[in-house]
Parts: sequence; structure tokens; C-alpha cells
Amino acid sequence: SSLVGVMSRTLRFSRGEATAAELAATGDEMEAGWESKAQGSALKRTLEVWAFLASAALKVLKASKAKGGPEAASAAKTAAAEFIRDSLFKLGPTFVKLGQVVSTRTDVLEKEYIEVLRDLQDNVPGFGGAKAMEIVGRELGAPVEEVFDSFEEEPIAAASLGQVHRAVYKGMPVAVKVQRAGLRELFDTDLKNLKVLVKLLDKFDPKSDGADRSYSDIYEESSKLLYEEIDYVNEGKNAEQFAESLVGTGSNVVVPKVFNDATTEKVLTMEYIESVKMTDTPKVDALGLDRKKLSQEVLDTFLLQLMQTGVLHCDPHPGNLLRTTDGKLCILDWGMTQRVPSDLQLSLLEFIANLNAEQYDRVPDDLVNLRFVPADKIGELRASGLTVAISKMLRLAAKGGGPAGAMRRMVEENKEKYAAQLSQFDDLDSPEATKERQRLFREDWQREQAADALARGGGAPAGGGGGAASSTTADLTAKIEQLQSENADVFAIPDYFVYMSRAFSTLEGIGLSSDPDYSIVQETLPYISRRIMSDPSPRTAGALETFVFGDVKDDRTARVLSPKRVETLLQGARKYAAATAAVDGADPTLLQPLDTEAAADALLDTLQTPSPLQALVVEQLTLVLAASSRQLWSRLRDASPRVELAGGEDRSLLGLLVDPLGLFRASRLVENDERDHKALEAARRLVEAASSLVGGAPADATAGPDGEGAANAEAAALARALVRKAWERREHIPAISRLFLVEALDQTAARLGRGR
Repeated sequence: SSLVGVMSRTLRFSRGEATAAELAATGDEMEAGWESKAQGSALKRTLEVWAFLASAALKVLKASKAKGGPEAASAAKTAAAEFIRDSLFKLGPTFVKLGQVVSTRTDVLEKEYIEVLRDLQDNVPGFGGAKAMEIVGRELGAPVEEVFDSFEEEPIAAASLGQVHRAVYKGMPVAVKVQRAGLRELFDTDLKNLKVLVKLLDKFDPKSDGADRSYSDIYEESSKLLYEEIDYVNEGKNAEQFAESLVGTGSNVVVPKVFNDATTEKVLTMEYIESVKMTDTPKVDALGLDRKKLSQEVLDTFLLQLMQTGVLHCDPHPGNLLRTTDGKLCILDWGMTQRVPSDLQLSLLEFIANLNAEQYDRVPDDLVNLRFVPADKIGELRASGLTVAISKMLRLAAKGGGPAGAMRRMVEENKEKYAAQLSQFDDLDSPEATKERQRLFREDWQREQAADALARGGGAPAGGGGGAASSTTADLTAKIEQLQSENADVFAIPDYFVYMSRAFSTLEGIGLSSDPDYSIVQETLPYISRRIMSDPSPRTAGALETFVFGDVKDDRTARVLSPKRVETLLQGARKYAAATAAVDGADPTLLQPLDTEAAADALLDTLQTPSPLQALVVEQLTLVLAASSRQLWSRLRDASPRVELAGGEDRSLLGLLVDPLGLFRASRLVENDERDHKALEAARRLVEAASSLVGGAPADATAGPDGEGAANAEAAALARALVRKAWERREHIPAISRLFLVEALDQTAARLGRGR
């Protein structure tokens, strides 16, 4: 068709094989084609869409079975991808937007499809400059030359919904975004068809996976945001609100200023900012920027939006993410945003913190808070055994590589796990070996789910056995199928998740494009670490405690810091600080070992500033100091000469002098208990870990058998710095001392109360 020819000429121009005049004619031809579709009948449009879907499915299937070696298979996939690209282009803006989203998913689509579909991001032709100026003049109520000091007729960028022209407005360089004609009419037609489709899906979807989906709800929210995206007045307000939300956050993001008096529903005038696209690899490399660090900074920015400012940009495709010449991140296209309520922000923070801490048992509660599971269904979820499946899925996903990486990793793990049972096969990737491996995995997974259900009070399996160990595989399978059938309405997909997942799906795609093992869960750690260490809210304090204590966080009489988790937390916080400081591409010094002066300052700052982190540090330092005192007393007492008293009683001389009546000989106040031993061991390991954080060699490099060496040297240096700096801040000593005194009294009362 003529529109396919338009796409062909556009690609020829991008390769330097067509003239600007040909491109201009191409844009006008495309615009006319899309306008005609907006004016066509709904039935014709529906047939066109379904014909495309059927044809695309057949071509992809045929390409996947192509013969003739790797080159022939790759060529077949490229041909199928070109058909899909051209068809999406022919279908118009709604479907071009769809293509833009999936073109970032390197973990979902094969490279041939990714490379071809990327044309939809940067190679959508603009329409004629004269027509653009006509639209601008009509919208602003005056000829372009009267409104602007100058206006460049040639667009500098074009996309599915509009194009951008450079201009000068009241002496200021600006970018003028002009909307394509007929978009609303085209959306009306497409969305009517989609509404029919979602009603059919709601009616006939068997929901065999247990998800209580409402396609109609998703459609309503999607259509709402799509219409908002073609309202440029709304886009301008969104940009201004986001810019305001960044004040005081220390963010390295810049948002172009909006000129409201030259903005309408179809024309947006905003500040022009010199920048390069993150996808422009040669220019990014020429600026000396690290693409992996850029991906981290972009993710941190969107986590800031999601869990702090509450204004989320829902369309972060690579064309909207730019790097300015002074090293800032510039985000464009604010037509599609989502407000995130503060309660949901905290729920997301808790969920991501639990993922990073590998606290998968807490995920069911997170799913309730995130509105995936109704509160009255939490018992059914726990009893269903599905928590095992959820935990396995999240654990695999957290290791990186996207869905493809998770699947690849699971296959390799299962090959190793079932090596003995698969030893009969010469080729572990053969269809027969694969079928057997999948059978073994499926049986194990069902067995674990049933055992978990029984442990959580889900009842005995269908065969009547008293536990998983005595049940046959058939009984266990029947139990799982029964539980899933009974709880098919447990899961629901909340409206907000559609757009949030779209945004972070795109961000993960960007990360995977530069690192095939990229883990978006792991890369959230820097922001999460910084946030839970600094946010004073009670729920954030709970997330911090979960991270460093694990399952025992709620038992204040037993909990002890996990050295590994504390080190992970501190490294994450320092990585965040380094990422926010390294705006010019230089190697950040914040990831280098801290000197003892900086470490002492950081600890004293924490003790002076009321926060969940302060409370946690005071609690654990008090515990370690008390345990150390009891340990020292025991050692001194044991080393003291023995004295035999009348009646044959044997006591240490030191004990006799300090406690002549023997009232405290077996007191819980002077005897170390299991928690004390754990606290001292944790302290020892944290001192070792500190040698890599506080400018020194690894702790075991010179450490002797008694734990002395580099670790103790660093600890001694830090202690000296703390004493000196504490004296410099001596006006704060009374307040800090009161904190430790109150905590010591609380811990003493708890020891006496628990009868040890």
C-alpha cells in the first residue's frame, strides 16, 4: 500500500538514500493516509486489525521454523519483523505506540525483531512544515510570524502523535510540539474496537491461572491516559507539577519550562534544551558517559518518582530520555503520567526492600498492600501453597537477565539438580531429556507447594494423609489443583499496575540493551538503601528492620543485625551517592574506601539525627557494649584466683570481692546468653567488613588467629577518630548518652523479664 511505501522511503532517508524533499512528500502522504483511517468505518478498522494479527502470527511461526542454517533463520525473522513494523505503521498512531513499547524488550523479543521495530521510535516521518505552521496559527489565534520571533519550518523530531519544531519565543529558544491532525477521531475508532474486544475477553477468559483480571477496567484506565496524552495543556501541567515535585530532592533531572501563553490542546511550547538521546551511542560515548551508569541514574530517577514525589512518567521510551551537555538527565513527553498515593508509595518501598532482602515470606502481605490480593483473601493465599511459586519466580527474576534470563537460569539449575535422573540422555537439550526434566521439575514444585500449604494450615492432601511426606504425587497434585480452583478469585490486577509495569518494563529493556544480565531488582538497591536509611516514617522504619534483621525483626528480645545485609545496605547507599554525584561521567570517589574521619562523621551524624536508623544503631551498639562487658567480666572472673570457702564452696577472688554475698553469681545480668554470642559474632564480622569500607585491605589479609590484624587496626583507628570527633561535638553528648541509657534500661528489663 501507499503507507508501506511511505515507511520504505523514510528508512531510505535515514540511511542517506533519499532527499529531504522526498521525505517531506512522504510525511504529507502518511498524514493523509492516517487521516483517512480516522474517517473510516469501525467494521473496516476491526477487520484490518484482526487481519494483521493473524498474518503476523503466521509469519512469526513460519520464521521460527525456517530451515537452512542460522543465516537463513535470521533472514526469515528479519522479514517477519519488517512485515510487523510496516503493518503497525500502516495501522496508525495507536499501533505505532505499541511497537515503540515492545521494541525496548530485548529480553522478550529476538534481536531481529528489536532491530527492525526500533525504526518506529526514530523513523516516523513528520508532516509538512507549512501544515504545521497552519495548525500552530489556528490554535494560537494568530499567524506564526506574529507569535514567534522565528520558526523553523523543518521539524527536528517526529513521532507517532506529533512533531517538534525549533523556534524563538520572546527572545528564548523554544521547542514547539505540534499534534498530528485527526488523532482524536482515530483514537475514537480504535478504542471502540478495543472496547468490544475487552468485553469478549472478560466474558470468555477462563482465568485458569487464578488471576481475577478485569480487562474492562484496564481498558478504561488505558483509554483515559491515551486521551490525556493528546491534550498538550495537560502535558504542560504534568511537566510543571513534576518539576515542582523535584524541589529539595537533590535530583539530577531537568524538565523544560513550559510557556503556557503559547500552549493549547494541540500545540505545546517549551524551553529548548541542548541534549543528546541516550540511544545515540556515538554521541554518548563522545561525551565520556558510562551507559551502564546512565541506566542506573534513570532507574533511580523513576524510583524517586514512584516512591517519593508521587508523579510517575508512564512513557519512558529511549526517545524521551536525554542527556544534557552539562550532565543532567532531561525527560520529555509528559502526556502520560500517573499519581501515586503516599500509602501506595510506602507499600512499593516495602515490597522492593523485601525483594532485595530476599524476604519472600513477606510477599503475600505485600501483595495485599499493593492491592493484588484482597485483605480477606490473605489466608486463602497462604493456604494455597502458591507462596512457593511466587517466591521461586521472584528469586529467579531478581538474578537478572529479564524473563529470558530467568528461564535460562532455571533450565541450567534443573540440569544440575536432576543430573542423576538425566544421566541416560547423551544430549540434555534433546526433546526427550527436556520433557523428562520438565516432568521432574513440575512434580517437585507441586510437592513443595502442597507441603507449604499444609505447613500454613491448608489442610491435609486429598488422599487423606497427615502430611506431605506421606502423600503420593497424585494426592499432592490433586491438592494443589483443588486449592487453585477454590482460590481462582484471589488475584486481581490493580489499574495502576498497567502503567507502572509499562514504565519499568521499558527501563528494564534499556538496562538489558547494555547488559544482558541486568537485574532491575538488584539495581533498585541503591535508591532503596538510601531511602530506608533516611526516611523517618514508621513504615519505612519497618522496611529497614526487615532488611537488616530478617524474620526476627519483630522480636526485640532476640534480633541481631545480619552483617551480610548491613554491608549490602551500606554499599547500596554509597552506590546511590556515587551515582548522583557522578554527573559528568568521571569515576566517582564515593565508591572508594572511606577514610576513618568520614566514617566517624557519618556515625556521629546518625547518632545526632532522630531517625529509624538512629534507633537501630543505638539498640545494637547498646547490645554489643553490654555483651562485651559481660564477656569481659566472665574472662576476668575466670582468670582470678580461686578461693575455697567454708562448706567446700569454690569462688573466684574477684567475684568474692565484688559480690561477697554471691547475689549475682548466676544472674541474667552478668551471664552471656545466646543473643549475646550472636551479637558479638555479628560485631566481629562487621568490623571485618568495615576494613573494606574504611580505607584498608580486606580484613583477613593480615588478621591473626585471635582476629587481630587489619580489621582491629581499622577498628582502633575508627575508635580514636570517634573519640576525638565526639569531643568536638560534646554539646550533643548528653542527648546521645540519654538515648543509650534508656535503651540499656529497656534491654536490662527485657533480660530480667524473659527469665534467663
